[in-house]
Amino acid sequence: MRNVKVTLVVGVVLILAIGALTLTGSPVRTVRVGTYSNAVLTIVSSDTVVCQPKEVLPKGASAVRISVWAFLGSQVQVKAFSGSRVLTEGTRDADWTTNSVTVPVKPIERTTHNVLLCFSLSPNSEPMLIIGSKKTLTQSLNGRVGMAYIASGRSSWWSRSLSVARHIGLGHVLSGTWIALFLAMLMAVVCVLAIRLTLRELS
Repeated sequence: MRNVKVTLVVGVVLILAIGALTLTGSPVRTVRVGTYSNAVLTIVSSDTVVCQPKEVLPKGASAVRISVWAFLGSQVQVKAFSGSRVLTEGTRDADWTTNSVTVPVKPIERTTHNVLLCFSLSPNSEPMLIIGSKKTLTQSLNGRVGMAYIASGRSSWWSRSLSVARHIGLGHVLSGTWIALFLAMLMAVVCVLAIRLTLRELS
């Protein structure tokens, strides 16, 4: 029975430690949004390559978010060119479900203009919708694909805790930061009482 108690306590401590470590990480941020619209440019399911000129690749961007909708998407590969030189590239595995696919890439050291960004979609059993704006043409589509560039945040989740709590407290009959803090405290009390009751039952 003593071993069970020790296991329970160690498990709770590990959960708290993992949660605290996770909150030391930085949320991602959008450093640049290119063309954005909800027009369907084309529907594909076979091997497809799209190249979009005149993109701006920001310094430190660690991912490219492309406006492609799919219920079960295929593998996506991204390459960014400055002339004939490859600035960065990356791959996203198949079986993603979203209205935009985020492909991780290696960050570059300085912002580069007039970039040719190409992405390829592998053959897929489900149709994929390429979304963007029809106001500007690309080399391969009757429109311009929606793009956004993602980078790591500059601050941790811990430093944003009050801001997150403030947003959670909005839109209610009783609004305010105190609502999220009260709920967090209530959950903590319930967890402590549950652990205490479990230890008492094991005695």
